[in-house]
Amino acid sequence: MITGTTPVSRILREYPETFSIFLSNGFEYPDAETMIREIGEETLLQTVLQIREINPELFRFYLDNAVLKAEQERNCVLEDFNPWDHLDFYGNTICPLKFTFKDALEVLERNHASGTGQKRKCYVEAGKNSNDSCDELWSNPDPEMFPSLLLSKEFNQYLGQDFQKRMAEKGYFTADFYGDLKINPHFEQAGLMDPQKQYGVYGVMADVLLVDRKKLGDIPVPMTRAKLLDPEYKDQIILFGKDRTELSNATFLYIYKEFGMEGIRRLAHNVRHAAHGSQMARLAGSANPEGAGICLVSWFFARTCVRPGVEIHFPADGCMTLPMYVLVRKDRLEQVRDIVDYIIGDAFADACVKAFTPPANGNVDDTFPGTLAWLGWDYIRSHDINAIAEQCKDVFFEEWNRTHEGGQLFL
Repeated sequence: MITGTTPVSRILREYPETFSIFLSNGFEYPDAETMIREIGEETLLQTVLQIREINPELFRFYLDNAVLKAEQERNCVLEDFNPWDHLDFYGNTICPLKFTFKDALEVLERNHASGTGQKRKCYVEAGKNSNDSCDELWSNPDPEMFPSLLLSKEFNQYLGQDFQKRMAEKGYFTADFYGDLKINPHFEQAGLMDPQKQYGVYGVMADVLLVDRKKLGDIPVPMTRAKLLDPEYKDQIILFGKDRTELSNATFLYIYKEFGMEGIRRLAHNVRHAAHGSQMARLAGSANPEGAGICLVSWFFARTCVRPGVEIHFPADGCMTLPMYVLVRKDRLEQVRDIVDYIIGDAFADACVKAFTPPANGNVDDTFPGTLAWLGWDYIRSHDINAIAEQCKDVFFEEWNRTHEGGQLFL
């Protein structure tokens, strides 16, 4: 794993694909070896970043993703697969954790192969979204077509009513594997653990308020979702998302649950732009005129912004959370028990904490200073959240275009 104390020479030689990241951040060298000669063999990553005043967490995030996407020579974890073949594991976690998780899965698979003499079929999704062919195939009522273990996140199709009726409600999955594990009190208080033990939550992305004091001016920080909809915050909000597909469903679902479609319309009035979390971190506190006073963004990306005049606030009514969870086939639990144990175990929970992503495991030092809001399992099971999210987006875009004529929503 790349850390601040890793020599730049080692990074560039072991992971040559990272040179483009250095180039795009102002390290203007013709090639990697020239860069190594000029900065020195032993120079640490944290040293060159400090000299150039580059945010270290955000830079390592870019490095890790460059490495993850470029890796093509894994021996145990599949680089590609046929979705019509049975998979033992299919995973898609958040970007800051993918590199850590894939490394750990490699070790688990080597140990499994050496201990049993059999190789499992495991695939870690490199992109943000899952394979469309898999989505279509795994929605099929035949449970044998579904992976033994699916690692997923956000309010996606696997939490939708169609999938629940076809698969989850049939009793195919189990989350009865925590044993005597201490659960994070924040999770218990919010009701994040599935009472029906079908979905195994292992962590959440928690949305915070990244506030640019200069751009917000004398207006007070909106500490509740109701205040976010107040007219005084007109054009003061940036949402997470690069396009309609990636625009976060979570914000719309939480607002709709409390305030209905009128709340979605009021939100549209107050949103200036939508952008990826890394863009928000670069905008907040900068002189860029496209910025705004408030970014609704995950705690991880908020922490990567360290400019003066920028503050992180935790909403008084709880941070909106996006679930990170596993679906484990009841008939295949023992075959993937080691992977499940790692996902809910102390080591991965500690990685979540370091990525400013609250884990369900309560044994680690969870330093989350706020409270968590949760959409609610009863609500998810009694409402078609996928359809609601799309309806909310329709209303949002219509109202945003009406009130921002000629404007550009996505940066």
